[in-house]
Amino acid sequence: MKIPPKFLHRLIYRVSVLRNILAYCVNVFQLQLLGFYKDKNVIRLISSTKKEVDFLFSPDEAFIIYSIAKAQSILEGDMAEVGVFQGGSARLICEAKGKRKLHLFDTFRGLEKVSNVDTHFGGIRFWREKEFSKVDLESVREYLSRYDNVFLYPGEFPATGDPIKHARFSFVHLDADLYTSTLASLQFFYPKLISGGIILCHDYHSDGIKRAFGEFFKDSMKPIIELPSSQCIVVK
Repeated sequence: MKIPPKFLHRLIYRVSVLRNILAYCVNVFQLQLLGFYKDKNVIRLISSTKKEVDFLFSPDEAFIIYSIAKAQSILEGDMAEVGVFQGGSARLICEAKGKRKLHLFDTFRGLEKVSNVDTHFGGIRFWREKEFSKVDLESVREYLSRYDNVFLYPGEFPATGDPIKHARFSFVHLDADLYTSTLASLQFFYPKLISGGIILCHDYHSDGIKRAFGEFFKDSMKPIIELPSSQCIVVK
């Protein structure tokens, strides 16, 4: 049975509203719990970031980004992020990376070329073209201006990746949202990871993201580690 488009749009809207309400409650609870177990300076960093920019990570996810970047900062190699949006997760990495270089890639125009495989929960399309377009390159540049060794590359990745084609990486954060972008990022960055390097990816619950990881690692027997939220990691 074919679902009328208007009904489907209303359903997606209602699910989004419920998701936002649930996310708010989860965020409050997670921040309280993290504050009990973890460094309160890091919790304050996460809280302030969520207030300053549109930040789509839960506190637990934000802590994982910071924690992995901090751990990897003792290794040789640069760091990178594909999918910067307003710079919230990049700020967490900046606070943790020390003197390491951080390379940031985004169209800074929102999502482009959303395909039929970019669905959630078994077939529902949450993303639309130009989603996350509420972003400005210069605003992100200004937001991160207090940090050294941060480089922004506007445009469609990996076409913008030529300046770092010979670099090596200890940590790569992927939040590209889409199948094609995620697969291209894996193809570009995984060969450039040092031994012990980590790729952390957001939205692994998405059908497209899972497909990208499944296709890229299908012949390598490399374990993809799912985390409790929507993230996954791969260690080289």
